[in-house]
Amino acid sequence: MTMAQPLPAFCPQCDTPVKADQRFCANCGLVVETPAEDEKSAPEEIPAEPFVQPPVADVSTPQEQGSWHGAPGFSPPQLPTKRLFSGAGVVLVLPLIIVLLGAGTYAAIRYMGVHIPGLSGGLASQSPAITTRVNTMLTYAGAELTILTAQQAQSFADDPNMAASGLVRLNIQERNQTSSKVNLAYNEIARLKLPGNNVVVPMYIKAKGSIAPGAIQDSSIDFAVPADIRVNQLTLILGSATEARLEIPLTGHADLSKYAPKTVSLKGQMTYLGLNWTLVSATSQWSLAEQQASKGMVYIIVTLKVDNTLSQLVIPGSAYDYARLTSSNVSAIPVDTTLPVAFDSGTMGETGTITFLVPQNSSAFTFILLPQGGSDQASSNFQLV
Repeated sequence: MTMAQPLPAFCPQCDTPVKADQRFCANCGLVVETPAEDEKSAPEEIPAEPFVQPPVADVSTPQEQGSWHGAPGFSPPQLPTKRLFSGAGVVLVLPLIIVLLGAGTYAAIRYMGVHIPGLSGGLASQSPAITTRVNTMLTYAGAELTILTAQQAQSFADDPNMAASGLVRLNIQERNQTSSKVNLAYNEIARLKLPGNNVVVPMYIKAKGSIAPGAIQDSSIDFAVPADIRVNQLTLILGSATEARLEIPLTGHADLSKYAPKTVSLKGQMTYLGLNWTLVSATSQWSLAEQQASKGMVYIIVTLKVDNTLSQLVIPGSAYDYARLTSSNVSAIPVDTTLPVAFDSGTMGETGTITFLVPQNSSAFTFILLPQGGSDQASSNFQLV
């Protein structure tokens, strides 16, 4: 009777533990069963079983990292490391990744409308523009603004926005001949009225936001306007919601005479506090230095001449306290004055102004000096058409 030899406890080739009923090494596949004596001379060809990879410890959680579940005293088998890429593969894949990343970044930039000067095929290219000369001048908050031209295009190279319908750019020259800085917050004061009374706000503004005394500078404002609307159908609106607004048709020959200052000469005579008062002139205007009139209102500036024929100093005080201007039963108090508070003896022809804010539709006025110090009230009427 042929007797089988006992199985070795470990694989002769890789030292992997071998179970009692195991014929092949689970690691390297070596036949570990020792055949009987008579079988050694005539070995039986047994088809090799497919190699089965031993289970690998899951290292997805911290508590299992570095652990090995096997027989004590033995190190885990070293598993072959797979090469994902050859050297040539890395050389080919890296440029592809760079190209894909670049294309994605460019697409994102185009989608967000970001302007990068010099970006080929991007928003940096200037689309054809039609330029219309306007050359219309107006005064806002004491600053002279001249609308030089209006440009109409699908886009502008220095504007990061692209309106699907198109853009209109107004080029404006600003001049400040006052002694005060004038704020020009176009995002708040500039609007464009389209046919049908549709009003649009600026999309892009290229301006300093203010202008210093004596300065001259240029600004531009972009509005979204459909390409089928002509420039001469548009109207620029200047002034915030709480200010007296100016409407300027962009026809190139708009009549803005109603916004221009109007002055009339006066000869009203009054005696007040022993002084001789003469109304010299009255001027109506929509703005002062650095200030636009309130909504529905205009400024009336009254110029006076005062003579003191007395032998003593006369002190009327501040014109804010005693001067009033009435129209249509509305009494206005001064908002500004340059009139002296006192007049020396023998003073002749001392002049000054008193400014009032009145409703725009006012034309007939009464200038009043309120009674004080025992003096009676004095008044004078005038028209300003």
